[in-house]
Amino acid sequence: MISRCNCFKLAALATTFVIVSSQFVLAADRIHYIVSLANPEKHLIQVTIDVPPGQSERELQLPVWNALYQVRDFSQNMNWIRAKASSKQLPLIQLNKSRWRVTGAENGAQVQYEMFSDNPGSYGSQLNSQHVFINLAEILCYIEGARGNPTDVEFRNLAAGWKIATPLAHQGSGFSAINYDQLVDSPVEISGFSERDFNADCGKYRVIIDADEAEAILDKIVPPIQRIVSTEASWMQDCPFQN
Repeated sequence: MISRCNCFKLAALATTFVIVSSQFVLAADRIHYIVSLANPEKHLIQVTIDVPPGQSERELQLPVWNALYQVRDFSQNMNWIRAKASSKQLPLIQLNKSRWRVTGAENGAQVQYEMFSDNPGSYGSQLNSQHVFINLAEILCYIEGARGNPTDVEFRNLAAGWKIATPLAHQGSGFSAINYDQLVDSPVEISGFSERDFNADCGKYRVIIDADEAEAILDKIVPPIQRIVSTEASWMQDCPFQN
């Protein structure tokens, strides 16, 4: 026989379990990014973030720490930002140079913005008529409280003949990562590049060249890269990657 007191305790425990379970499911919601490359002549990249249902207020942050050990202001490249849910515009306020808050997102929302990207080099991001190179932390905001969620990104409006090179896992029409940090630690090259692959310690390696006489360059640089890979893997006795 269960007493009235114990029944109340069981009901309270069950309610707590449901609430905690719901929060756990919410924490595991996948974050989806769409990156549109439709305007290479003006170096404009448009980003859409699908914000999953949850809290009414959600904050988004554009990193300031990517690629170099210094504070970097990527938000200066943002032309505009807006949020909507079911075609209805949502209130969006800027909290500081690189942080925004959207209100009314309890049933999910879409945040859209435009970035100017014409900073060549390994520490930059660039879209032009020849190629795209992206350090994703320079263009993708993360949702506060959801940085550890599984994440995927889809690239749209590629020029004819362009291919995508990234260490991210291919999934459906895009690429997936276990969380935001893995996503933005994976650079992306999109162009009509040439490629040379080889297998060595820890997995498959891809060497990507987007340049004139790319095949001749690959012939020259791949052998020393193979030796470097072998030596470094021997030194470290481990590789924190598979590809």
